[in-house]
Amino acid sequence: MAEIYPAEQFSCQPPVNLEADDDAAKFINSPIPHFYELVHRAEPVTLSILNNINIATPHGLMFEAARHLIAESYHNASMVEIPLREVTSILANGVVSAPATASVEAPALLALGPWSWVYHHWLLEILPRLWVLDEFPEFSDIPIIVPGDMTGFQTDSLTALGIKEDQLLPFDGSNWQFDRLIVPSFLAPCGHSRRQIQWLRKKLFSSFDIEQNETGKRRLYISRQDATRRRLLNEDDIENYLHNLGFETVLPGELSLKDQLLLFNEAEMICGTSGSGMTNHVFAPPQASLIEMQPDSYINRARWFSSNACGQSYAFAIGSSESDHHDYHLPLEKLESALKSLLHDGF
Repeated sequence: MAEIYPAEQFSCQPPVNLEADDDAAKFINSPIPHFYELVHRAEPVTLSILNNINIATPHGLMFEAARHLIAESYHNASMVEIPLREVTSILANGVVSAPATASVEAPALLALGPWSWVYHHWLLEILPRLWVLDEFPEFSDIPIIVPGDMTGFQTDSLTALGIKEDQLLPFDGSNWQFDRLIVPSFLAPCGHSRRQIQWLRKKLFSSFDIEQNETGKRRLYISRQDATRRRLLNEDDIENYLHNLGFETVLPGELSLKDQLLLFNEAEMICGTSGSGMTNHVFAPPQASLIEMQPDSYINRARWFSSNACGQSYAFAIGSSESDHHDYHLPLEKLESALKSLLHDGF
């Protein structure tokens, strides 16, 4: 394993409404994605070249011949829980010890990881693993292991990075054996690194020939009406309220990757429920503001970290969960309070 970039540390500003909001303790004490901390450290970036490795499950978990899970399969200790639920099953069922369903002799580059089929994780965790192609041009033409059933945003993003279609090695999630595996480490989990955000913005804005704005004028409401989890049950009331304040409703999943960059590059303020659609705030100007609405049963601070990495202001509004799928109701006054904390001069 070789260290390519040293550890990175940056200070985080608290949510602007933290001291004034009754739900501050819920936000601070949530275990997702890990502990609340105002000084954040991203681990050193490394490159490993591994021999005789098996990859199993859609998460792209790596195992040595002795069936030991390799730590580089995930990006930090707090993520171990998810893969481990599958690891136990894999080892118990003999998936790794059984003959591989495919063998790859040529060196291959790993572009997989936990939840790589989810827009947020793909964009902020998996795609930036391709930093290795900037630093090591000798790897530019080798096969790249990608999810077996790629979506449009995955294909678009790889094309934007100049990855050729004949380089892609779609992995079916079973048990493949690799003679030689190139494993670039994650730059950081969930957008918790300035270098991660800067790399992503530079590569994609340049590829699409879009000039990055310093400020924006559009107010965007990111709807999850097309989702199956974390739906806002009183969305009609919230949406009407926001429309009266000049917000426009956006369903990011209906837009191409380029159109999402163009739209969020013009944003002054972004409001929406925690989810992949909100990840696009990383394409907004550094002076943009973010209001994240969340159910009290699933409070995720990932976008607080990434908004800090972008230099953006952040506020939260927490509602009451009313289903096993974290669907929730948000009192209008909580959203109004969060907005007032960001708009000191009024609406």
